[in-house]
Amino acid sequence: MWFNYLKKESTDLDIDSIRSITRISRSLWGDYQKSLFMSSDTLTSVGLLRLDDEETMERTAKALVERAEKSPPKPLALQHPFFRLAPIERFLLTALHLERWSHSRISRVLGVESKMVAPWAWATRMKLIFQESALGRDLEYPKGPTSLGSTCPEYDISQPWTQRLLDDECEKRERLFLQGHLMACPSCRKSLEISRKMIFKVESLIPVKEAALETEAAAGELARIWREGESSYRPLKTTFAQSVNAYLNRTGVQYALLVLIAAAFSLFKRIL
Repeated sequence: MWFNYLKKESTDLDIDSIRSITRISRSLWGDYQKSLFMSSDTLTSVGLLRLDDEETMERTAKALVERAEKSPPKPLALQHPFFRLAPIERFLLTALHLERWSHSRISRVLGVESKMVAPWAWATRMKLIFQESALGRDLEYPKGPTSLGSTCPEYDISQPWTQRLLDDECEKRERLFLQGHLMACPSCRKSLEISRKMIFKVESLIPVKEAALETEAAAGELARIWREGESSYRPLKTTFAQSVNAYLNRTGVQYALLVLIAAAFSLFKRIL
């Protein structure tokens, strides 16, 4: 396209946020074209609400999950254990493992209390590893310390402290306590290591990472669609240079400029 040197970002929604939307959509539908269509259509619709960037990101993720619940993946995709999970479970694992979202942010997207995310995350991880995948045979089942000392933290089998630590969901005081305790307690260290191996294995089963090149291509296309949309429904955020660039990139304008340049060149030759 002409005059690309005038082009700047017309949006504060950074490329990392757009990549997140792309990965979330891919985890929900699997198919590249389907996920690109859903993410672009949803983001464009949410953009009309004129939210701030964090709200735009979270509202888009929420809408994608809701749409995925009504549009399940193709039967072929079900051969992969990840896609045998419910869409909301796939979103949960993608948000935790690939996007590194906090439990509180996930709770806002899903419209649930923050305290519900931890047991849900643990149950989904265990389900993927030990029910939907044969890989659980190679792993030791996560459990609490074999011997509890007087200072050992309580191990809740539905939302253990090991997951809370690995998800970086501990408050500062609890984190400091656990770090100090783990140095002195081999039984709790063993329990943490078992949970870590399970969680790392879960992450390896999220196939979205394997489509990195397609993710970048989709993110680039989604960024273009978002910029074009913003120039329409957020004109105050469009700079003069961006407005000029948008005008000059129109096919009709480019054709007229070609004719004008050709005419000027012909006139210049005659004068010489």
